[in-house]
Amino acid sequence: MENLTAVRHYLHQNPEISQQEYNTQKYILSLLEPLKPDRLEKVANTGIIACFYGTAPGKNILLRADTDALPIQETNTDLSYNSKTPGVSHKCGHDGHTTIMYGVAGHYAKQRPQAGNVYLLFQPAEENGWGARNVADDFFFKSLDVDMVFALHNLPGFKKHKIVCKTGSFTSSVVSLATYFKGYTAHAAEPWNGKNPAAAMSSFMLQTLQLNMEKKPEYITITPVYMEMGEKAYGVSAGEGSVHLTIRADNNQRLNDTIAKAKTIATNLAEQEGLQVTFEMIEPFESNQNHPDAVAIIHEAAGENQFEYENLNEGFRFGEDFGVFTNLFPGAMFGVGSGENCKPLHHPEYDYPDEITETGIKMFIEIQRKVQ
Repeated sequence: MENLTAVRHYLHQNPEISQQEYNTQKYILSLLEPLKPDRLEKVANTGIIACFYGTAPGKNILLRADTDALPIQETNTDLSYNSKTPGVSHKCGHDGHTTIMYGVAGHYAKQRPQAGNVYLLFQPAEENGWGARNVADDFFFKSLDVDMVFALHNLPGFKKHKIVCKTGSFTSSVVSLATYFKGYTAHAAEPWNGKNPAAAMSSFMLQTLQLNMEKKPEYITITPVYMEMGEKAYGVSAGEGSVHLTIRADNNQRLNDTIAKAKTIATNLAEQEGLQVTFEMIEPFESNQNHPDAVAIIHEAAGENQFEYENLNEGFRFGEDFGVFTNLFPGAMFGVGSGENCKPLHHPEYDYPDEITETGIKMFIEIQRKVQ
């Protein structure tokens, strides 16, 4: 654990944001190469897959850790391993998740799986939703014969070491929808000679917010995050603007239906006002749909390790791009409690608790045994 903690602290000191994890990749490779996995490949530009082949045929599983940090300035400056990069820090615990997976690699380096292959994915770019998609499109990843997939996330607010999971939607399906309204400018004294998008934008905001729905465990949550219109030119009636909404739902179909409704609202308003309208989908996350067989395996693994287990009634509202994999293969994401008093994820004073690293390692190793 002393070595693993040192690895985590190094990662914490040297964070890199999504799709920029070049030095992180080099460091992880320097750790993995001495372990002599059966195959070690770079994927999705800044990711890595380490393969450990079983001594006998069996089910092949993919275990995933995320490696990227966030564009957040760290404010808890009392740490001996504070981030050395201004404005960037590990405020979601991916430094811890990566360390857990390195620990799993160390286990299989000493003792290959008894049956089935284990593929350890060190995945970049989870925070912007593109990492899992890029891995899924990678040629080497497509060549793997994967039977089941598993991942974990540390969870502030839950007792340390507690394992939490549920069947079905574990995390939200999320996307940011940017809607661009375009007309043309006019003199502010004669706005009728132009096409100002203000009325359409205001109506669009009000009408889309009415799509919010809370029928637990079903939900649609629409959050306005940004608006812009025109310029600070007080003699000019604005000619274009945009509305940016983050839309999340408990499953992919409900999210897609809501996006379609929002686009219809915008299109109708644009037609009424004589405007052009275009859309952009930003940072998409598919909902993690936990398979019941995978959840049962996680529950059994927690029991074998004598970890407290909680079955959740509702999933989490945050997005997590591991949903790409649970929509391709049977599998599940589970949580490991990081303490009731741990700062929330993405808080500038959050810090992953090193005590739960061994918990994550033991869970993954036992999960692999239970899959066979």
